[in-house]
Amino acid sequence: MIPTLNPGRQIEDVLSAIYEQRGGAAFEVVIVDSGSCSDDLARMRRFPAQLHQIRPSEFRHGRTRNLLGQLSRGEALLYLSQDARPASPDWMATLLHALAAPNVGGVYARQVPHADADPFIRYFLDVTYGPRATRRRLRCADRVHIDDIFFSNVSSALRREVWTQVPFRDDVLMSEDQYWAYDALRAGYEVVYEPAAQVLHSHNYSLRSLYARNWLSGASLRGLITDSRPAVLRRGLLYVLREAAWLIRAGVPEALPYMLAYEATRSAGFAFGSAGVFAPINRP
Repeated sequence: MIPTLNPGRQIEDVLSAIYEQRGGAAFEVVIVDSGSCSDDLARMRRFPAQLHQIRPSEFRHGRTRNLLGQLSRGEALLYLSQDARPASPDWMATLLHALAAPNVGGVYARQVPHADADPFIRYFLDVTYGPRATRRRLRCADRVHIDDIFFSNVSSALRREVWTQVPFRDDVLMSEDQYWAYDALRAGYEVVYEPAAQVLHSHNYSLRSLYARNWLSGASLRGLITDSRPAVLRRGLLYVLREAAWLIRAGVPEALPYMLAYEATRSAGFAFGSAGVFAPINRP
């Protein structure tokens, strides 16, 4: 199930990779488009997918994904971003296998950077989507850390029965996947990260777009994440130190000065978004 808006030619690669999946499970592809140009609509109509169109003003990250669930019929709901291409023909089967474990409410896949990804995105994806599978329960509903509820609808799979009980929140700015994970974990379900299921997905950001994206992330998670300021600072410092070491090992020490500006921008965006101040003029 894919929400789309002007995906360009890449949607053909994504849909081709979906229809090349193997493993025997029957599936349907449902697309909800919120205002793409006619060329992109024509590209999507070349595939046997169910295409549903809404007005741009109707799009919300949680609401639109709930609509996708309502339009589909399967017992498993697989969500995919319009620019996330399954990396192998067993991507779907791998997600479904992980989802079949008892008490699992949702599974998310590993994101692998494109060949043109800059070193900062490569490092971020390397540490955020590592090689080890994880299975999480909520440790304490009153003290929520981002690591406790991390989840990604770039590529995810949910049990329909769980989604029926725990739908996406309609009213969140973004980060609907983190809120869903929090709600599902509070309902007693477990969340799984399955690195064997992989999608190709990465974006290079200018400092302006990096600030805007992280401002929105901070604003959307305001009131949910309870990390103290000292804990956030410690985590941020450790991240930067490890990133610097990674850049040196990767043979790009010349990227270190720009890394400082990059990480300062990212941290400032999230912090200001969390505080609701200094909103970006042009949001992504």
